[in-house]
Amino acid sequence: MKNTILFKSLVDILYFLHFIGLIGIVFIIPFGIVNINQVNINVEDWSMFYWAILILSLITYVIFLRGLYFLRKMARFLLSNKYFSEKIIGNLKKSGSHFLLTGIISFALYAILWLNKLYGGKFELIYDTNLLVPLFLTIIGMFFIIQSNTLNLAKNIKEENELTV
Repeated sequence: MKNTILFKSLVDILYFLHFIGLIGIVFIIPFGIVNINQVNINVEDWSMFYWAILILSLITYVIFLRGLYFLRKMARFLLSNKYFSEKIIGNLKKSGSHFLLTGIISFALYAILWLNKLYGGKFELIYDTNLLVPLFLTIIGMFFIIQSNTLNLAKNIKEENELTV
């Protein structure tokens, strides 16, 4: 039970920190302080391409926040010790889907920015730890989806066994 409470608390902290970060980003954009890490161009010099990258990045961030939200809901239901509940299975699957989508879109953004640099005449092959985050999110998303399918299968077997008795 202590592990479940700790898990829920950590997910809550992560969610609120990211939510505050999103609010901070939205208020900072009008002041021109925002910078795309991979490009290092001031906001005054951005073309429509970089604005599109920013908007797609914000959409990806919101999808990630929704994944954290469903993870929070799942953690809340875990406290009731009903591990085979439809709510836990559904929220775990939704969270996994959102994390998987976030990882895929983030990786696509990195690829688009790399292709843009390549098109601009800069050929860079840099090992960057930021590239590992989309890979990790994709793996976590897939794990949550597989875990929800496993819990659903276990729930069905449990219900079948209860009917047999």
